[in-house]
Amino acid sequence: MAMDQETSAVMRRLPAVCLLLCFLLTACSHAAEPIQVSHSGSGAYEAALATDEKGFAVAWYDSRDGNPEIYMRLLDDSGRPSGPERRLTASRNPVIVADGQAIIAAWIQTEPDSSEWVYMGTWDRDGRELRTRTRVGVASKTTWNLNIAVDRSGAWIVYDAAASTRANELFLARVEGSGAHLARLTKDDGAESKYPDLKISDEGRLALTWYDMRDGNDEVYLLVGSQSDLRGEIDDRSRRVTMTAGESIGAYLTWNKDVLGLAWSDKTRGVHDIFIQRFDRLGVPLGSEQRITGGNTWSILPAIRPWRAGFALAWTDYQPTSSQIHEGPGEVAFAVVDY
Repeated sequence: MAMDQETSAVMRRLPAVCLLLCFLLTACSHAAEPIQVSHSGSGAYEAALATDEKGFAVAWYDSRDGNPEIYMRLLDDSGRPSGPERRLTASRNPVIVADGQAIIAAWIQTEPDSSEWVYMGTWDRDGRELRTRTRVGVASKTTWNLNIAVDRSGAWIVYDAAASTRANELFLARVEGSGAHLARLTKDDGAESKYPDLKISDEGRLALTWYDMRDGNDEVYLLVGSQSDLRGEIDDRSRRVTMTAGESIGAYLTWNKDVLGLAWSDKTRGVHDIFIQRFDRLGVPLGSEQRITGGNTWSILPAIRPWRAGFALAWTDYQPTSSQIHEGPGEVAFAVVDY
């Protein structure tokens, strides 16, 4: 999940409230009662969600054993647990996807020499590991989130790291039968490029978003194109989406057929609000952005999925103790945006 380093440190201290709203949506978009997925008793956060025709797979970062670990639990198509909580790794910051055949996870793992690396593994729906785990690329202490996209030929893993660079930059790994092939996507310009998300449409169009400090403020950027557009440095080929006085962070996206939905969090009002905007298959905006939240709580970390003709959103609402001390209890909220 993407957030600035300060907010990330805060969110790790939030209580282990309900991680996700695993909803069955009715025709009127009513939501069932939230279902508690984890029973950590210590701390369970940074949830990732994958779906297929059988139901859901939820993974998260958990400190119940005194060391941050990845846990996973399967849910049926009504959102009810269909298996136990399973500890998968000795690592942190998981992300998972399902490709119809397997559950694919990536995470950050500390090696015996204290270096940190991105790994990828695959499991079947019964939790059995399918093949040897792949070491994808070097991470850093400031790498907080990973994202995966899958197509017919393999998996793409995108993340940011300060790896022989002056600040965090974006890295992309292509993981296929021959192993992992890693490349840096953004210029080593000393300005933070953080928290990327990557999605591939059914017709093979790629969309990549992240937030960048290169213009002196945290702003959301977007690149839409083909696989060849993810070669070399992409700074000059991307579109700046936000132009506000407040920081714009935590951008995530998804395809609904040939329409791209992009959601992010912006702090122009003094508290973070969730926004969404649609783009066509070429990355051209389909109308202006839409603000989803507007209360006094801070709304961050939007997850977005296609739903009918629109998009479903889930995010975290929390109330900081003060504008200087970013601590407070958090809850997960949900909305459907129809078009």
